[in-house]
Amino acid sequence: MPALRVILAILILFPLAIGPWYLGSYYNEYRWPLIYATWIAVAASLFLSPRGHTPHRRITKWLPLLLVTLIVTQGLWMLNNTWGEFIENEVIGTRHYFWEIISLDNQPYPTLPGTVDKKEAADRLSYIIPALLYFTVLHLKLASRSIKLSTLCATIFWIGVSIAFLGLAQRFTDAPGFYWNEELYDRHRPLFFATFRSPGIAACYLNLCLTMGLSYLLATSHRLRRKKHAKPTLPICISIGVVILTTAAMSAGSKAGTIFTVITILLWLLTNLRSIWKLLHQSTALLPSGSPHERNIIISSVLATMIFAVVSFGGVFHERWNRALDSDFGSLTHRHIANHCMLTMLEENHPKFSNWGALGYGPGSFMPMFPFFTHDKAGALNSKWIYAHNDPLQTLIEWGWLGTSFWILLIAGSAFLLLYEQLAKRKKQSRTHLFYFNGATIGMFIFLLHSTVDFPFQIESIAISFAAVLSIGWAAPSLRRHSRQ
Repeated sequence: MPALRVILAILILFPLAIGPWYLGSYYNEYRWPLIYATWIAVAASLFLSPRGHTPHRRITKWLPLLLVTLIVTQGLWMLNNTWGEFIENEVIGTRHYFWEIISLDNQPYPTLPGTVDKKEAADRLSYIIPALLYFTVLHLKLASRSIKLSTLCATIFWIGVSIAFLGLAQRFTDAPGFYWNEELYDRHRPLFFATFRSPGIAACYLNLCLTMGLSYLLATSHRLRRKKHAKPTLPICISIGVVILTTAAMSAGSKAGTIFTVITILLWLLTNLRSIWKLLHQSTALLPSGSPHERNIIISSVLATMIFAVVSFGGVFHERWNRALDSDFGSLTHRHIANHCMLTMLEENHPKFSNWGALGYGPGSFMPMFPFFTHDKAGALNSKWIYAHNDPLQTLIEWGWLGTSFWILLIAGSAFLLLYEQLAKRKKQSRTHLFYFNGATIGMFIFLLHSTVDFPFQIESIAISFAAVLSIGWAAPSLRRHSRQ
């Protein structure tokens, strides 16, 4: 039975690794290993799981399951009731379609909402559905304590460290492409970092891993200081990992990513100030000499290394910041115009499309529909917008006010439970769990902020990682002391 639990844990946690390692699951042909691994994790959890403890809070078990069911049902309905076919730069008969949506004659229910294009909808749902099921499985596994919270957070952190190290190594050696492979180089995306084509997306992922790592550092130090003859090896290794992650997140080349890294560290310091101060004073117990001077030397060395590393690898960020100043932050202007056009998609009645409503335009509808609403803004938005660079607005467009409400309840419910356990039920939670809850709260907050200027929810590997962090909140009430039945 212990061997089965270990195998099951590996299968469940494996998607967190293969997504970022396998080119960030960014390209069409490279996304399927992650999706297959996620389905395998879900199936293994359903059919191989030994009987565990039942979560003591039934509402935190069934409410997220209900929300996931509603979201999946809406997505499948819109897919089944597709009303059009998106055609890009294709010749049919004697007519050349540059960018067109053709109405289908065989829509199952013409009077009811459906999505714009079946291929685009299937593309989105092919990772959204497994990500939601993965969240459900992981939430139940955490609640039943079949998978330890510390194991999940450590997995996210160390995988993030490996990706950060890869990115810094590629940047240091001027790698011609992902994994030093010229064939994987995209001339339209020269500022790739690690396995992500966009530095902003890379920074968003690294910041999520960083919050888990900072909490992991506090939780591990707190646990070890209560043991006799404990060694400082693991906290020092975690500190090195934190330095690598911080350096990578700040030097990936994303202006927003750097700002959010600074905010992440400040929030972590402010919300854990007392615990950090206490652990600093008691950390000498982990050192061989027990000397505060040795502790101060180690801490100073870590901070100096991080500052030196950030300055050394910050050339791309400095170049992009100067370029933004020279262009008077033109990218922000473009995104402001794009946001205005997206708002018109919610308000205007375009003759080609039915009105936006409760179910939205359907998953994957943003890219085909967006050019029809740019109007006179085509000069400012002259590139192809695959993603909205504003996930909340894109979600509202594609899922409508009803579907977006389901998403909000799923995410806000997790955040509420995390805060509730930290503020109202902190005496019933172990100290190490509270550290992880704090990290998950900060990580979700920074992630959601970043999603307003980028598209992390549209990237499969990052969506899976966020789903794992999201599961922590819904499992939190079941992790209280003496909460097993």
